[in-house]
Amino acid sequence: MYSCKVVDLPLNTGNKLNKEDDSGKADGMLYKSMVSSLLYLSATRLDLMFATNLLSRFMQNPSVCHFTVAKSVLRYIKGSIDDSKSTNGFCFSFGNALFCWNIKKQDIVAQSFTKAEYKATAAAANQDIWLRKLLIDLGFKQEKATQINVDNQSAIAIARNPVQHGKTKHIRVKYHAFRESVKEGEIQLANCPIDM
Repeated sequence: MYSCKVVDLPLNTGNKLNKEDDSGKADGMLYKSMVSSLLYLSATRLDLMFATNLLSRFMQNPSVCHFTVAKSVLRYIKGSIDDSKSTNGFCFSFGNALFCWNIKKQDIVAQSFTKAEYKATAAAANQDIWLRKLLIDLGFKQEKATQINVDNQSAIAIARNPVQHGKTKHIRVKYHAFRESVKEGEIQLANCPIDM
């Protein structure tokens, strides 16, 4: 795998994995070892979560097709190791039900953890604005502010204070758009310690 060709996605959309596969039987021990390593890695690499979960369904009787897909995930990891781009994710719940989530690699290299968290907060806030409009269209106007938990106090401070500081002037204006929603009380930012 050291000299393998890299791929852009952990899973190819054309792959349909199922238990009744006639591609032949793969080495079960090697497959289990690969998928177990991927499960361990997916704790910090959320972009691997779906592919790894899917592959773990075939631990009892892996086929050559399953093994090929697992190797494809490794090829994706090889191609995404050194790009220094952060991965952000968010999820929304209504009552006790989770109904919207997103995990995406950021399109820019953040110059600090604060910038990465601020950009992730902006992505969550933009999704919240869209969801609030959708709920209004469905007849469920939200009276209270949506609480967005952020695990970086500096990112919260930048969102609450519109004054440009020397250390934040490099952040693009498009990420500041959600400040208006914070100011209008549609979004409430709360500190969420990482050891929650």
